[in-house]
Amino acid sequence: MDRLVVNGYGKYVGTRENQIVVKEKGKIIAYELAEKLRQVLITGRGSISFDAMNLLAENGVDLLVVDWKGEVKARLSSPSMRTVKTRREQYYAYNDKRGVRISKNIALAKLRNQYAVLGTLAKRRKETKPESAETLTQMRNEISAQIPVLEQIKSRTIDNARETIMGVEGICSSYYWRGFASVIPEDFSFNDRSGRYARDPVNAMLNYGYGILRGEVWRAVHFAGLDPYGGFLHVDRPGRPSMVLDLMEEFRQHLVDKSVVRLITKRMVSPNDFALEQGLCKLSDSARKKLLSEILGKFEDYVRVGSNKMRWCDLIVKQARDVAKYLRGETTSYEGFYQRW
Repeated sequence: MDRLVVNGYGKYVGTRENQIVVKEKGKIIAYELAEKLRQVLITGRGSISFDAMNLLAENGVDLLVVDWKGEVKARLSSPSMRTVKTRREQYYAYNDKRGVRISKNIALAKLRNQYAVLGTLAKRRKETKPESAETLTQMRNEISAQIPVLEQIKSRTIDNARETIMGVEGICSSYYWRGFASVIPEDFSFNDRSGRYARDPVNAMLNYGYGILRGEVWRAVHFAGLDPYGGFLHVDRPGRPSMVLDLMEEFRQHLVDKSVVRLITKRMVSPNDFALEQGLCKLSDSARKKLLSEILGKFEDYVRVGSNKMRWCDLIVKQARDVAKYLRGETTSYEGFYQRW
């Protein structure tokens, strides 16, 4: 087991020799050797002992706490183990062409992944739902037309290029979500991506899924020796892990968006699995467990990378390390990951 999930209420996370144990009402319900774990994910309410936190840190295991809205509330990790040169070059790159190149290649990967996802959804609906397939194909082609525009952007620093890059990204996102909405049943009341304050089931699922993805990417950024707050594409803000958000852009579509579509179109969740709480849409425990299982399962799935295959979770680490290698001058470029259509 690479990941231990602590879901629900009233759980206690402690230790037994070199094991992490989870108890409920005094009874052990799960346990695993700390050395075999890479992450403990807490999504409910409970408690954890200092001994458990120390054992996790000693074994380089991430402790991630995510609330019902999909926000990462806390993250505990071992000290950084990489060279300080990575972070120094990361800061220098903000003011030279490396920051622009990283941002462009991440944005290009995002657009190409959006193109691929819409194409896959269209192909599956060509015979059964031709109107939806036509919309998906049209939106996919609109995104395709914007890729050369993004490729041609040139600038010396990311501050001078960000607005233009994000402008193209914003145009393509509007096309992408329009196509995405065409496959969502009407009773889910999804019209567009609303961001962190979800008022419909689809946005609630997306937000929660992105929170889980953020934790996985954050771990990769940490082990690559990068500063999670020193990004390029996302503008600096206090407390904003912009490097994590940058790298997430390559993985949202295939790992989270497709998971949400599958659960909804297969009717594995229904609108009755959601409720409004303080004006925000909240997943039921059942819906959250299904989404969590789907996304964590995808992390362990294999994807083709060049002539090889690797797990998505390992690919995320690879991409973070590729950014670090490029910043240190060990490679001449950084290539964002995308699945070809």
